[in-house]
Amino acid sequence: MTLRYFYQIAAACFLTTIAIGAAMNIALAIVGSEGMAWANNLPFLVRLPLGVLGAAGAVGIISLWFGMMWDCLFVSRLPLFSKIGWLLLLLITNMLGTLIYYYARFQRREPATS
Repeated sequence: MTLRYFYQIAAACFLTTIAIGAAMNIALAIVGSEGMAWANNLPFLVRLPLGVLGAAGAVGIISLWFGMMWDCLFVSRLPLFSKIGWLLLLLITNMLGTLIYYYARFQRREPATS
């Protein structure tokens, strides 16, 4: 498994976790806290995959963040001012900047051949 596939899985896990959390918050806003009492009593076999997905998303986005900073600084062939701009975006906005860099620069670039 190459690092490119790992980054793809990490981004997908993180975005899925965010989507599930957003859907739960929208449902909570629509139904109210009394109508969502069932969410506190979910069985273990339902909570376990959601917890694993959340943990994978957290570990994945942190490794993706470091990987995109490394790619920006040492791998990409961007001009110096572009590298500084992308690096500032990655440092200041963390997860959002990581996803922006991943989809805007990293994923569009052809994989390096060994």
